[in-house]
Amino acid sequence: MGIVVQFILRLLALLPLRVHYALGRFVSWMTEKVFRYRVSDVTVNLARSFPELKYDELKALRHKFYIHFGELLAESVWFGGCRNPGRLRGQHLVELENPEEINRLYHNASSVMVLMSHSGNWELIGGIESYNYTDKPCDIDENDFFVVYRKQSIKFCNRIMESNRTAPLKDRRNYRGYLESTKAVRFVLEHRDEKIIYNFITDQYPYAESKGYLRLYFMNQKCVSMRGAAELAHKMGMAVCYMSMPQERRGLYKIKYETICEDASSTTPEAIMRQYYKLLESDIKAMPWNYLWTHRRWKDETGVEWKESN
Repeated sequence: MGIVVQFILRLLALLPLRVHYALGRFVSWMTEKVFRYRVSDVTVNLARSFPELKYDELKALRHKFYIHFGELLAESVWFGGCRNPGRLRGQHLVELENPEEINRLYHNASSVMVLMSHSGNWELIGGIESYNYTDKPCDIDENDFFVVYRKQSIKFCNRIMESNRTAPLKDRRNYRGYLESTKAVRFVLEHRDEKIIYNFITDQYPYAESKGYLRLYFMNQKCVSMRGAAELAHKMGMAVCYMSMPQERRGLYKIKYETICEDASSTTPEAIMRQYYKLLESDIKAMPWNYLWTHRRWKDETGVEWKESN
């Protein structure tokens, strides 16, 4: 079944991106209006995050999110099926805005921890060199740019995700930077003498097996958060930065790096994560449809009395 799905997706990827966007608009309508995929969750998340909005405004924002959701799926199918980095670069779907900042951190720190969220199109983060259209060089080799991922229970979903996140690479076969999250700590410790950029998608509400979590308010709601990446950066003395991915327009995302700290050992994981959420909240408020509102992230099932840390 998985092979058949992959074959179909590969064929669809041969179509121009504008065709995928047309199909994506249909998918967004089906998702919101027909299947009602997590519409109640999206509505509740938006209402609690933006309590100042009236119902009609929330409804319009929800609709705009589902349009974006359809675009995400369209882009991911087209992007993941590409086997030609030149075609991806020619489409100009993702643009690196400030390569000089990630270069600076890369050269000055032992390694770099990049914290990012489910905003923009997170499936398109692999292959940083392919996204640099500026006249400033990007000094990072693609094999030193790691994507840390959470393994899915369905095998063909893992293969599709890997296809997306390695699509722009010049040498996909020998790429070592697709790193499963349960192996990340051991890998980092074993390669502490290497200069590597680690990209972690960091969300509120940690996985069930997570032992360390941070309690905080985020988007007007209390929640608990993953903080493993910040703990790891703190232990190894990495630089830490926030990666935003605003949508300039349909068909163009901009990757921008903002430094949180240049040496995580000089601060605390809690301080790192609070700054991360401050930056993320600012991005969400500026472009609320550009975030994955279908996730059920605002919940506290830790079994302990909730109290925000100082």
